[in-house]
Amino acid sequence: MTPEAFTFKLTVPRDPALGAIVADVAAHAVTYAEMDTAEGAAFVRNVAAASAAELRAEGPTHCLIVITCAGGELRLTIGSQTLSQKLSA
Repeated sequence: MTPEAFTFKLTVPRDPALGAIVADVAAHAVTYAEMDTAEGAAFVRNVAAASAAELRAEGPTHCLIVITCAGGELRLTIGSQTLSQKLSA
């Protein structure tokens, strides 16, 4: 595991209040990947909004979240939604 290549996985109950946990893990990934501060903050805000929506939606009782960094891109998948942000050069 390096700042340029890693994967974080977690499963959370389908509860919109837990979107903050997903955003916290995304913030950790942003820091670990050494992403630009402004771009990282925008990514975390987008993750918080997408997580709240996905965790509010109908579906299984738990939701898998996968955060990967590879090929110069940070990507988060939660349920049916995927968000990505290119890393700064």
